[in-house]
Amino acid sequence: MAKKQRKAKQIKREKESFLTTFSFNKFLPKKHQFIILPVMLIIFYIIFLLVFSPLYFGGKTFQSGDIITSHSAITYLEKHEQDEIYTLWNPYVFGGMPANAIAVQLKSFWYNSVNRIMYWLRKISTFQNPFRMDYKNYSAEWVIYLILLAFSMFTLMFRRTNNILVSFFTGIAVSFCTGIVVFLYIGHVTKLTAIWAFPLLLLQLINFQTNIRLIDILVTVIILWAMCLGWHYQILFYISFAVLIYFVYFFSRSFKLKDKFLSKQLVKSLAILFAAIIVVFLIHTDRFTQIWEYNPFSTRGTESLLEKTTGTTKQAESDFYQYATNWSFSPGEVLTFIVPSFYGFGKSTYQGPLSQNQPVEVNTYFGQMPFVDVAMYMGVIIFFLALFSMIVNWKDPIVRFFTILSIIALLISFGRTFPPVYDLMFNFFPFFDKFRVPSMILVLVQLSFPILAGLGLVKIISLKDNPDEKISKLVRNSFYVLGGIFILTILLGSPIKEWFIERAASDAQKGARLKAIHDYMADMFLTDARFAIFFSAATFGLALAFIKGKLSADLLVILITVLVIFDLFRINHRGETYIDKSSIEQQFIKPDYIKTIEDLGDSSVYRVLNLKQDGSIGSLNQNANYLSYFLMYDIYGYSGIKPRAIQDYYDILGSPSNPIFWRMLNVKYIIFEKEINAPDLQLVYSGENTFVYLNRSALPRAYFVNRVEQKPAIEIINSVKNSQFDPADIAFIEEVVPDVDVPDSTAYVKIDNFRDELVELEVNASGTNFLFLGDTYMTGETDYKLFKVHTGWKAFIDGNETNIYRANHGFRGIVVPKGNHKIEFVYRPDSFVISQYLSFIFNSIIMLGLVIGLALNLRKKFAGKANVE
Repeated sequence: MAKKQRKAKQIKREKESFLTTFSFNKFLPKKHQFIILPVMLIIFYIIFLLVFSPLYFGGKTFQSGDIITSHSAITYLEKHEQDEIYTLWNPYVFGGMPANAIAVQLKSFWYNSVNRIMYWLRKISTFQNPFRMDYKNYSAEWVIYLILLAFSMFTLMFRRTNNILVSFFTGIAVSFCTGIVVFLYIGHVTKLTAIWAFPLLLLQLINFQTNIRLIDILVTVIILWAMCLGWHYQILFYISFAVLIYFVYFFSRSFKLKDKFLSKQLVKSLAILFAAIIVVFLIHTDRFTQIWEYNPFSTRGTESLLEKTTGTTKQAESDFYQYATNWSFSPGEVLTFIVPSFYGFGKSTYQGPLSQNQPVEVNTYFGQMPFVDVAMYMGVIIFFLALFSMIVNWKDPIVRFFTILSIIALLISFGRTFPPVYDLMFNFFPFFDKFRVPSMILVLVQLSFPILAGLGLVKIISLKDNPDEKISKLVRNSFYVLGGIFILTILLGSPIKEWFIERAASDAQKGARLKAIHDYMADMFLTDARFAIFFSAATFGLALAFIKGKLSADLLVILITVLVIFDLFRINHRGETYIDKSSIEQQFIKPDYIKTIEDLGDSSVYRVLNLKQDGSIGSLNQNANYLSYFLMYDIYGYSGIKPRAIQDYYDILGSPSNPIFWRMLNVKYIIFEKEINAPDLQLVYSGENTFVYLNRSALPRAYFVNRVEQKPAIEIINSVKNSQFDPADIAFIEEVVPDVDVPDSTAYVKIDNFRDELVELEVNASGTNFLFLGDTYMTGETDYKLFKVHTGWKAFIDGNETNIYRANHGFRGIVVPKGNHKIEFVYRPDSFVISQYLSFIFNSIIMLGLVIGLALNLRKKFAGKANVE
């Protein structure tokens, strides 16, 4: 008997090896794992520091239209921060618009502590002085949100599984997901500010199912508070939608199981969440109210004139269904979850005979959307492990929730490709019709699948102690099938490439444009397909080795994590566009046409319009709010939420190239790329592809008109289009016409002060005269149910408030009585004044509550230790 036991021990020792006995606990014993959260935060920071080292240490940044636009706002923001003034109105684009809708400070001042903390964190993470204004390391600053996303996902999974390596795997997978990292590449960083804390919010909701403590309630408020800092409404809407699905599912589950305790906890947590949302809303009212009040005056909140008057929206930007669904995902593009280049890819770098072997950026996408920067790729390993988890963990309510959420989000992402679901949301779900880019909701899939994949790994690991032949067979068969497909991709390379080229060429428009690089695209697709199947087969092969006792659980997770990192880094690198920070700064070296205008010494208030169409920064099709960098007023610009009135002009005029439009709106200097022969334009500068003209017919920013008439908006703009009225002679309004006199030679308007939120005029009216100010109209009242507040601009004559008329469809006009007067136009909405104090009060309450809660928790903890001793 003893001999047999010795033999068994010898066989066991022979089987044991590094591969089968490796354990992470040898390096960090469980008794020391209480330090794991701060350690992991540091580890994630170091990983991102290395991955994005060109941003931190190499003098690099990313380039995109949105990043260029953000850079254009630097001068404007710094101008306000020098005086610690929170900017409210941006007068430099589109004739003026609320600053909260386009660019505001990257920090708030005395009344929002969390915003200030996050601002400091961004600065410190990039080795900058948080007390010094510096916007030169823009891309690197926002990497912190990817780090926090990895950390928050790690925290969720660690609390759920108590497995450090699986939690690390999940954190890495979600933070390097191509569809999420791309937000950093293209400058859509406010999306990251909302996404990063989503796992922590879910963790709080899951914890509330069993226990609710005061400290957890306060932490939930702070999590929501932080998620709202960037105020990306669409992402916040999708997160709210995910929370709604959470409650619907778990309430349904509690009713089905007749689990009264769960139902009770869900009711409590729902009440807490509503209360937390109200508190966060009150903290953020300074931002929310300004966007809410602007919405009716914006392209997102009001239909276009063409929609209202002609019933057709063909030319209008706010043809909301068509416009909102241009970026509809398609069922076929689900295959890009497996092979990212199944429909081309997006941005990549071609280097070959067609470019004389020089690297050239190309966009190879040929799917149904207009274009994409990268594929909606989350990693093929994550995809298949998540599907595996849906099958083997289906009884787990968390798995069911994330599966249901992913399916619903996927169906909505199809947009007009799958109308039954999308149209239901678009037509009946509150606020949903304000959003475009249906494919953006895939962020919920990209957040859900890594969690499902991590739980799938945990299930495989559990087979060591709880063998399950069905699951083992599924792993084995998956390995054999994927391995066989991989062999086929090796053997059938040429037919696969031919099939892909035929698909790419079948697209009449994109296929023809990409014809020259079809071979390059086919090679990319074949390589991606082979890697995808290899990684998938390798993953299930490693899992099979673990099941057979050839590999330890920790080594299994480490090796799969390495495969995931290699897979995602390979694809992410394809979509990166690093450039020298100095090259962006060089684009903002003062151009010759700006120098020319400045050298003219014109001290008046005027607008500049760049009508060049050569693709240069600042030109008509690449505006990027470039002129605002030089603090020059533009009547054009770039924004996803333009003033509705100015967009109506562009919808009907076709472009800003209209002399009556220029004259009315104080466009005094116009830049062309070639010489123009027009009677009112005087050439003041000519250079290489640049010609600056003085518009001698331009009217001042503010002036008296001879008369006022009532006319519908569509007719007003058509009068401009057809050159049928002189804006110096007449102003059109859409309401009751006031009685006004024709000004005589003694009447004048002098601008004493023209600042963002304050316009001061000295005027002399020869009678009851009508004054036209060529800046965006935004005034009225907003009903907040409990109370009404004044919205937007106010006008004062000698300190007495007067009515602002909507003149020439989108601009301001007031009636001025006879005599010499001081006129002020002031933009300081009542809601903003109130909201600053509301924000400060609730900031203070939450912060004080958090300090007290932590102190009580620590006291309780130490008291418990003392009793044990």
